[in-house]
Amino acid sequence: MLRIPRIPRIPRIPRVLGIPPRLRLALGALCLALLPVVAATGPLGPFGPGAQNAYAADGPAAGGSAATVTGSGDFATLKVTVSQTRNLVDQVVKVSWTGGAPTVSDTAYAANYLQIMQCWGDAATGPTTDQCQFGGSSALGAGAGNQAAGAYTNSRQLNYGDRLKDAENQPLPPPTPSGISFAPFRTVGDDPVSPGNWNEFFDVNSTNEVPYARTNARGTGEVWFETQTAIEAPGLGCGAGVRDPQGATTGRGCWLVVVPRGTAEIDGTPYTSQSGGQLQSSPLSPANWKHRLVVPLGFEPLGSFCPIGAEERGTLGSEMAAEAVTRWQPALCQTGGKAIYGYAQVPDETARVKLLSGSPGLVFLGRPAAASAPGSETRKPVYAPVALSGITIGYFIESQAGFGAPDEVKARNGTRLGSLRLTPRLVAKLLTESYKDGNSRFAESTAKNPENLGRDPEFIRHNPDYTGLDFGGRLGDALVPQPLADTTRQLWEWVAQDPAAREFLTGVPDNAGTYGDRAYAGMAVNPHYKDLALPSDSFPKSDPYCQPFDDRPSFPLCIQDKHPYASDMHAAARAASRGDTLARTSWDATATPPAYKKDPPQPAGARAVLAVTDTATADRYGLVRAELLNAAGRFVAPEPAGLIAAAGARKPGAEGAEGADGADGISSPDPAAKDPAAYPLTVLTYAATVPADLTVAEGKDYGSLLAYAADRGQTPGVAAGTLPHGYAPLPEALRARTREAARKVTAEAGKKPAPGGPTGAETGGATASGGTSAAAGGSAGGAAAAPGSGGSTATGGSAPAPASAAGGAAPAAAAPAAPGASAAPAATAGQAPAARATGDTPRWVVGAIRHVLLICLIVGALAAFAGPLLPRFWPRLLPHLRALRAGAAHRDEGR
Repeated sequence: MLRIPRIPRIPRIPRVLGIPPRLRLALGALCLALLPVVAATGPLGPFGPGAQNAYAADGPAAGGSAATVTGSGDFATLKVTVSQTRNLVDQVVKVSWTGGAPTVSDTAYAANYLQIMQCWGDAATGPTTDQCQFGGSSALGAGAGNQAAGAYTNSRQLNYGDRLKDAENQPLPPPTPSGISFAPFRTVGDDPVSPGNWNEFFDVNSTNEVPYARTNARGTGEVWFETQTAIEAPGLGCGAGVRDPQGATTGRGCWLVVVPRGTAEIDGTPYTSQSGGQLQSSPLSPANWKHRLVVPLGFEPLGSFCPIGAEERGTLGSEMAAEAVTRWQPALCQTGGKAIYGYAQVPDETARVKLLSGSPGLVFLGRPAAASAPGSETRKPVYAPVALSGITIGYFIESQAGFGAPDEVKARNGTRLGSLRLTPRLVAKLLTESYKDGNSRFAESTAKNPENLGRDPEFIRHNPDYTGLDFGGRLGDALVPQPLADTTRQLWEWVAQDPAAREFLTGVPDNAGTYGDRAYAGMAVNPHYKDLALPSDSFPKSDPYCQPFDDRPSFPLCIQDKHPYASDMHAAARAASRGDTLARTSWDATATPPAYKKDPPQPAGARAVLAVTDTATADRYGLVRAELLNAAGRFVAPEPAGLIAAAGARKPGAEGAEGADGADGISSPDPAAKDPAAYPLTVLTYAATVPADLTVAEGKDYGSLLAYAADRGQTPGVAAGTLPHGYAPLPEALRARTREAARKVTAEAGKKPAPGGPTGAETGGATASGGTSAAAGGSAGGAAAAPGSGGSTATGGSAPAPASAAGGAAPAAAAPAAPGASAAPAATAGQAPAARATGDTPRWVVGAIRHVLLICLIVGALAAFAGPLLPRFWPRLLPHLRALRAGAAHRDEGR
């Protein structure tokens, strides 16, 4: 018979504290109820998560930060200029040069070219080879696309066999088990790194290296180089906050390094004596590295440096405002009431819902809400114009001669093309999967159509410079953002107002009908888009075709794999600048489960990507912006003059009207405007709030933001507090309206209508109105950067997280004298503010709750520790406690 051991009875613990059981149960329930409240309140003092990244303290203007360096020795005539070297974020800068020897061969990189990379390093003389991000591109093999190069020229490998030895005779790094000596990579944080051409910190999809930069017959050249922050390149740490000797926080500096390659190899022999008649060695070999040119790069600091304890005011809304608002944030928290203005990028409809929610905060949008806030006239929204920019088709296209092209066309191979003209019908072709390369060359729906823009006679008619070029499977579509947006609707309105585009969308081929031309290809709209209902606030991908494969019948290749959405316009622009289509077409049978993996970016010299984005983000990432055909029959680029002309041609709103566009005086875009100077996709972004639903303190802070936006916020520049390039400064009439709105928001905040009449009663600033919260339905994109990315997403790309900050915009700051420690910013002594992606519950609301939670946690920890010990020690302690209690009672009787 199984004997169950007797479990000793645990003596009852007396109510030493005198707390009844029901009260103890209630206190425990209170602690559990408060836990999610505190968890949702944002930062918990110095131990909570920091604010989202933003631009930092004011710094030098862009015009003064270009830098030129000169080569030496065999490269003494070479002069390299970097267009911007301070106030950098994750962006693209232009690197140009003169005095170089023309690259040998138009179809290969045999000799005489440049190799460009980004490095970290604290020494004033520049970085060493182990501090540079280079070698990731070698995963695609040597060369750029079909333009060949020597076997090791884009690698970190330093040994090349017995026939090629470095004349510097420096010892090689320890070889790997396979016998290869790689130049090691050392991170800024001294992290463990695997040897090889790529590693845990960069690879072919993330590196920003330019392994081959061609010099033309005139001895000049140019490339566009992405300057990556610590978010995009964690091994380099550029922009990470560091303190200078004066205590100011600035961004860690980095370096841009250019290694010129001539006609001699590392042993002094000519390139013609090498395999294939090409240079073979890595730029990191000592004999090549000694010719390097270095340029210090100054980054804006990543992180939060606004005044501690400042009020936080949430804002949210359209991505069109992201670049401007994140640039203004640091200066805003140093002016006026020194509030911290958060920004969350959300869909436009979410912003309109927030505006009418009774706790509006401040929202950014391009079209008004459907109706004013419930209540009397005193609760109407106030709209203030703050930013003038545009939607654009940004592109990065490099010349690629077709077979049999003339010599003068081949001579342009690898150079970036600087012009592109698009009509509404051409844009309709791109956005409806009507080119074969925008869909699939195996799809029946587009089998009779041209492959891409380069094969379309209509496109060549408007772009004769593209004659003789061949883009392979590229330029069949454009990267488009996935979220619903007013800007998408505006683009479709421009397409729909054009009679030729409307005719095409009804199924009429481009060589027939009223607006066809017999010289065209007879291209018809993809039937899955025939009679598309317009306008629309989305970019549909309606063709269901999936390419089957006999060896993997359960895994066909579908449209969303070959032509995926970008997470937002920021991500689309950054991807295009890197030659990245975001496609996933590379089959990986070793994955679990097997899947299509992401394709690497297109090789340098063979890039061709289009993206629907905004003008400010296109400028940030160095994209050229297409000229679009307006209703007057003129091709116009989105330059400031064209944006300002279009702002003057908008349809005026009816003051005081309710409902549709034009409500409350908001003007609306007019795609049929006949001004020949007007850019047709100009966007005017408004800030909006309902003063009656704000507290007095909120009204004062939001009024300060509007006043700043109408004044200093319209000064173009790259430093914190300025207007990013890609926006046009607001005309004076619009600024005056914004100043009036700022006055109205400040004066009328908190004045709610009395029950019997229109007089108002002010609400105190201590009322939590929800205007301090930026979160309203999550985020549709942006990265933060990252950042952006966005981020910035960064971010990258920059896929956004909910309530991400400012389109992934990465932060920015003054350049370092030596990159390890940046010079102190001029205006704000290093107080580099950052913005929260969402508003936090004010500290005064949760201060006492945090103490309650702390007490609960301490008591819980003591109980958890003491619980297992009580059964053992309680019987021994009980007689002593009883004796103490009896003694206390005896003393009470003696009194």
